[in-house]
Amino acid sequence: MLGRQQSLRHPNRREVCALSGVNTKHPDYEEQIDAWVTVRDAVAGDRAIKASKERYLPKPNPEDRSEYNAIRYKQYLQRAVWYGVTGRTLDGLVGQAYAKQPVIEIPALLGTVAEDIDGAGLTIEQQSQRVVRDVLSYGRSGLFVDYPPVQQSTSRADLEAGRIRPTIVRYRPHDIINWRTMTVGAQRVLSMVVLEESYVAESDGFEDKTEAQWRVLRLEAETGFYRVEIWRKIGDVEVEVERYYPLDAGGNNLTEIPFTFVGSENNDWRVDKPPLYDIAVVNIAHYRNSADYEESCYMVGQPTPYLTGITDNWKEAMGSVALGTRTAIALPPNATAGLLQAAPNSMPMEAMQAKERQMVALGARLVEQREVQRTATEARQSDAANTSVLATAVGNVSAAYTLTLERAAEFAGATGNISFEISQDFAVSGMTAEERAQLIAEWQGGAITFEEMRDGLRRANVAYLPDEEAKDMLEGSVIGDA
Repeated sequence: MLGRQQSLRHPNRREVCALSGVNTKHPDYEEQIDAWVTVRDAVAGDRAIKASKERYLPKPNPEDRSEYNAIRYKQYLQRAVWYGVTGRTLDGLVGQAYAKQPVIEIPALLGTVAEDIDGAGLTIEQQSQRVVRDVLSYGRSGLFVDYPPVQQSTSRADLEAGRIRPTIVRYRPHDIINWRTMTVGAQRVLSMVVLEESYVAESDGFEDKTEAQWRVLRLEAETGFYRVEIWRKIGDVEVEVERYYPLDAGGNNLTEIPFTFVGSENNDWRVDKPPLYDIAVVNIAHYRNSADYEESCYMVGQPTPYLTGITDNWKEAMGSVALGTRTAIALPPNATAGLLQAAPNSMPMEAMQAKERQMVALGARLVEQREVQRTATEARQSDAANTSVLATAVGNVSAAYTLTLERAAEFAGATGNISFEISQDFAVSGMTAEERAQLIAEWQGGAITFEEMRDGLRRANVAYLPDEEAKDMLEGSVIGDA
């Protein structure tokens, strides 16, 4: 028997709670939401940044509320240039993580889950890329294993055909508005998670009107059973419209919430710092400098012609003065002509260049390997652990998907090995031709072993064969040439 639901529905009755508190935000959520919005807009780029106007580009003289000043600010905003480092850094990091395909091992019964993980057509690899983007951008994401309510036993054929199956849904950090924990035995576990969603309240076939909806995942303290509540905003009140208790393959109530936080530091419920936040802040400061620089270029960038010592008779005789090539100005005695050109305003440009260097340095730190002290046994296996921000984030996403797939298997009654692993063999900078030549020269000179030389080439994505196979091929080619 596959997973089923015990459902308590209210088709003719709704539990109206004008002050239900279902939309209450966790204090940590309130503390971090501003940083999440900042990173989101910086990643989105020019349109999102400029749409927020004074949030990222303050008015030079905010006390002036005249229409003229409003027009001046609009022009000031239009001339500013967004230098999209934050978004390109994120794209580069995700590209490094997915330079090689993730290694996925799942039972055949979950094959349809991997091919369409959320019921909307995303593969597990595509969804996991979005989760990695969330974790690198915001330091947080969420994965929820959802199983559709069914009123009777489901056959194995139904699951294999995809008619009834678990789905794994990704939630962005700003959609996970509240959570609580409780102690069960010696373990701290999730006791509640509130997910903010939307539903179609009205539709005329051409346009949908949506309203707020909240999905409450709750672990009952009295029974220890997991239940799901669906709340909707109807008018000015929040209404619970559905409640059900998911069951596992054996028809038993679940005793844990099938929701997994994914973080940039670890996968517990605590909110981690957004890795891209520092870059986004400097990127926005660079944008403000560019606005001042472009304003300066506009105001004094064009040379201004001037004439001195001219007389009224000369003005009447000349009528006008032509400037440019193939023209000459016949001036009266002792008169002069010239162009006023402001000296370059280098301060905004120097500030922009300094921030560009800062952003490069901050981006490099996301992929730097930091050495961690290990035990003697571990040291014999590896002198240092790869604990870069990127490696940690990727490792956390891999662990979260492995756990989430195991939970999906519990719903379906599937057995077998389950794992999901994103490669951490990043080729961040690769190797130049000179660096490769130096590495090979060190091997030829006896400073490093053949295996060490091959390992360096592999990390640079130059070599890919196993060492023994490469050695046999090289020896064979030498014999063949002889």
